[in-house]
Formats: sequence, structure tokens, C-alpha cells
Amino acid sequence: MASLESQSSGARSHDRRLLIFVLVSLLTANILQWAVCRELHLGNPGSIVPDLRQFFHVRQWTDSWLPMMKSLDYFKAHPTLPIYDAKLYDTLIYSLASELPLVVMRKVGMSDLWMLRTLAVLSFLAVWGVAAVSLVMGRWLLRRRGAELTWMSAIAVVLATLGCYPLIKGYSLGNAQTFLSFGFTVMLLLWTTGRERWAGVVAAILTAVKPQFILLLIWMLVRKRWGAAWAFLACGAVLMVASVAVFGWHNNLDYIGVLAGLSHKAQSHYANQSMFGTINRMIFNGENIEYTPYVYTPVIAWVYRVTVVTSVVLVGLVLLYPWRKLRGSTADIAAMGIASVAASPMAWEHHYGIVVGIAAWAWFAHACWMEQKPWVLGVAVFLCLNFLPAFNYLWDVRGWNILQSYLYIGALILMGWLMSLARSKDETTLR
Repeated sequence: MASLESQSSGARSHDRRLLIFVLVSLLTANILQWAVCRELHLGNPGSIVPDLRQFFHVRQWTDSWLPMMKSLDYFKAHPTLPIYDAKLYDTLIYSLASELPLVVMRKVGMSDLWMLRTLAVLSFLAVWGVAAVSLVMGRWLLRRRGAELTWMSAIAVVLATLGCYPLIKGYSLGNAQTFLSFGFTVMLLLWTTGRERWAGVVAAILTAVKPQFILLLIWMLVRKRWGAAWAFLACGAVLMVASVAVFGWHNNLDYIGVLAGLSHKAQSHYANQSMFGTINRMIFNGENIEYTPYVYTPVIAWVYRVTVVTSVVLVGLVLLYPWRKLRGSTADIAAMGIASVAASPMAWEHHYGIVVGIAAWAWFAHACWMEQKPWVLGVAVFLCLNFLPAFNYLWDVRGWNILQSYLYIGALILMGWLMSLARSKDETTLR
């Protein structure tokens, strides 16, 4: 009893620390950064404010939605022609299974305007859903140790979610990643609470949109989580059957060629937070500050090889690392989620929206119980959640422009911190 009271007191003593961290993080990124740049006569570096304005007005662009909708139009007009050969305003890079919700919307008679409005509202709710699911997960983790979620912790999580640049940027763009960030957070909650089969179902749905999440299935197989793996495969099979029934075998098989092509198509723009983007910016190959749609960075053989090797190393580290008591844990699968994003040659800023749920688990499951301040976690989360455009002033400074990849660096630090939990002396670390 005394132990539970001590733990509860410990959790309460750390909720203030969490709120202070979030407030200082947001103020540093959104006010102090601007003030310093102004004092140094560098101009306005930019901020998250325009994207937040879009969010609170429930308005977004059509980064994912328009090519998906135009693909459906093309298929309706040319049912015998390959969908992925359609000349759209942008390239369709998703699997056809991801189109199924839009097919349903069309079937019930929604106009394009109503589809876009519906997707904007659902994306808006998905952002709030990330905060809600993170809070549910935090409450569950705290109660396992006899503590309760406080109002300060709740406010901190909500503010961190709304201030998360990758998440809000994805919403502003009108990108499907907003739903993936929500889905990934749901998967973490399900895995944490022991509902692994349902987590496998969610992982399969994520993979239907972003194929790199197939690494989650590989992780499940390596970790011998057979229930989750079979659920993943069953859900994937259902989605594939439905996609074939709607679009045919030939269109679905064409996606293999699309994936092969995407492995050689990436951009060096600063928003590409990957090894490919980092190296090309450092050697001044391709665009950096400016962005031209549909123009890909010239592929340099050694850069491509280093990118591939780095990707293999990241995934291999997670799979082969001696996780000990945390083998197959939430920390383990979260690390694989980060590797799935960071290993891609084209990892845009909004792809890292999954970090919100990971950070929530990291805090409530472990960091809030630490006697020493978790500085490494704090640095990683600060880099992952905030928009730090001041680093773009270094774009033409050789060597120092690596700091433009602050989000990628933060994600790698976070992955390393999760892996370090396996060495922790805290035997009460949760799933």
C-alpha cells in the first residue's frame, strides 16, 4: 500500500514537469526562435501558425485527396486502362486498397466538394483523436502503478498534440498521413493493453496506405507474435480481395512497379527528413529551400547505396537488438515504427506525426517515474514535435546544414532512447 502511495505521489510530482516542458518547448520553437532571428536581422523564419489557422478553420489542401479522387475519375472513364498510368495533377503513390473509403463515398452519391469537406472534418477529428488516445493510454499506464491522470498532464498532452508540427502540417496539406498518425497511436494503445490481434489489424490498414509499414509484420513474425501476425495477414487479405474486386488484378499488380520506381524517386528539399535528403543537401545536389513539384533529385549512385545501407542498418538494429524483458514490448514496436519512417528515402515532415503517441507512451510508461530528468527523451521529443525553420538559414553552409535534418536526427535519438530502456534497472517498466 505504501509503495502504491509513493508511486502515485511520484506521478503527481512529475505532471508539472511535463506541462512545463511542453510550454517551454512551444514557446522556444514559436516565439523565442522568431525573436532571435529578428534580433539577428535574419527575417521571419516561418512558423506553425498558418497551419494551425488552417486546422482551427477546418480547412486543408488536397495533397492526398485530389490524386486519389482523380484516379477514381480516370478509372471510371477508362476501366480497361492502367490506373497508375493516368496523367494526373500529381502522382498516385498509394495502393488501390487505400482508395476503398473514397469508393464508398462515391457510391453513396457524395460530390467532390462534399468528399473533400468530409475528409477535412474526419482529418480534424483524427488530430483530436491522437490526443484522446494518447490520454487513454497514459491513464491506463498510470493506473497500472496506482496513479491517476491529472489535469496538468491532460493539458500538456493536448497542447503537445496541437503544437506538433508534423501532425498539423499533415492536416494542413490534406494528407492521408493524418489518419495514419491516428491509427499508429491506436495500434500503440492496443499493443500496450494486450490486444495484439487488433493491433495487427490496425497495422495492416496502415500498410494498405503506406507500404513501408509492412516492416511491422516482419517485426511480428521475428518476435513470434503469431496472433498479431495472423490478424495482420487476414486483414490484408480482405483488403486485397476488396481492392481486386473493385479495380481488377492488373491494376493492383501494377503497384509493385510503382513501389520499385519510388525507391529511386526522392527529393532533397529540406522537408524530406531522411538520410537521402540529408546527404543530398550536404553535397548541394538538388533543391533545398525551393520546391518544384514533380522534379526529383538526380540520383547519385553512392548516395543511393548509403541510403539503402542506412535503411537496412536501422531496421536490423531494431530487429536484432537484445531487448531483454522489453522484447516484443510497446517500446520495441514503437522503435520499429520510427525505423519504418526514417528508413524511407522520402520521409516528409508530416510522416513523423506518429511520434506523438510514441512520446506519450514513453512519458507515462517510463520517463515520469525516473528520478533523474529524462534529458535525452526531452531533446528527441523537442526536435520531433516542433518546426525549427531557423536551421534553414544554414542551407548553404557546408557541414552545418546537416542541422536542417533536425527532425530526422530527433527521431533517431528517440529510437535510441527506446532501445536504451532494455538496459534500464527499472524492472517495473511496462509493456
